[in-house]
Amino acid sequence: MVKRNYIFFLMVLLTNPEIINAQSYGNKSKSLKNQSEINWVIDRQHIQKPRGGTTKGLKPELDSRPSDYYTQLTKSTNLKDKDRYAILSMIGEFRSNFEFTEMFGSTFDYELDSPYKSWGTEMVIPIEVEQDFISLQHIIMMHFTDEKGEVTNSHVVKHWRQDWKFEDKSIFTYQPDMKWKNIKPQDISGTWSQSVYQVDDTPRYESYGKWVHGDGGSKWISQITPRPLPRREFSVRDDYDFLSGVNKITILPWGWVMEEMNDKVTRENDYIGSEYGIARYQKIKNYDFEPANEYWSSTKDYWHEVRLAWNNKLDNESIVCAEKYVENQPSYVFYFTGAESFAKESNISQAKENIRTITNKFSKKDCS
Repeated sequence: MVKRNYIFFLMVLLTNPEIINAQSYGNKSKSLKNQSEINWVIDRQHIQKPRGGTTKGLKPELDSRPSDYYTQLTKSTNLKDKDRYAILSMIGEFRSNFEFTEMFGSTFDYELDSPYKSWGTEMVIPIEVEQDFISLQHIIMMHFTDEKGEVTNSHVVKHWRQDWKFEDKSIFTYQPDMKWKNIKPQDISGTWSQSVYQVDDTPRYESYGKWVHGDGGSKWISQITPRPLPRREFSVRDDYDFLSGVNKITILPWGWVMEEMNDKVTRENDYIGSEYGIARYQKIKNYDFEPANEYWSSTKDYWHEVRLAWNNKLDNESIVCAEKYVENQPSYVFYFTGAESFAKESNISQAKENIRTITNKFSKKDCS
């Protein structure tokens, strides 16, 4: 049975004892280690219990075959074509593993936080593919199992989105708190920007860099990029305000990997510590993503309007500011509620009005 409770899907993952065996979001870390008292910091699992969502999901079947896009990437001789095929190679069905480990802190006796580990199964689908622009949507589709390996229930939820633009003339740059400022980047010749959006298509961060292609794979490395705290951090930490990091994306025959080197910084630009993160997307096959396809089919017109609302602001305003909460709720609660209504009624006129109302509620008029 597939549950379409999109709004609270992540909460279900993190609180249901049937499908999780780890610390949940919202709890302070219970396992801190003084960095001066330990020797090895990269993998501390033997001395620190990881936090995050360790789910009992249906084990997927890995697919070692390269995708058609990756094959075209290896055969192409045109540099821009190779760039496009590298981006398009992120399309597909994957097992995604997420690991973030705090590496060191600024003070002698800094207490290292518990490593974060979680995994899921998700598909990445193209929303728009043009010569100079590619938009990719991530959708989680998880089948959960009991101790005997039998599927007990399933969940589907719209996840994050990434947009790629060739030689982007304007980069929306995050500034705490909940503020994005458009800047004019220098030397954009041959570069691609990557814009990352939250699960409800509100902005997160954007950066740019060049693709480098070799026989073993293709790599893209970003500029230094400020970004808001992810949920895995703001739910357990209040001693810093944003991340400032570099992303590296590597495209390989069996999937792709995104690495992060993040500094933890306060709004006064005081450095707190650093973390290393890796998200690994391994190609899978024979996994039932039909419920995810059904969800997207029933809501894609709604989310198209949400994208238009926020893109219009980001493209036309020099500074965009947003509220973290309205009526004590984050924006995704409102947008996902609207998506559920649209899936049932398919009333695009009503959806546009609801989206306009929600977007206005969360848009600050005063960015000071």
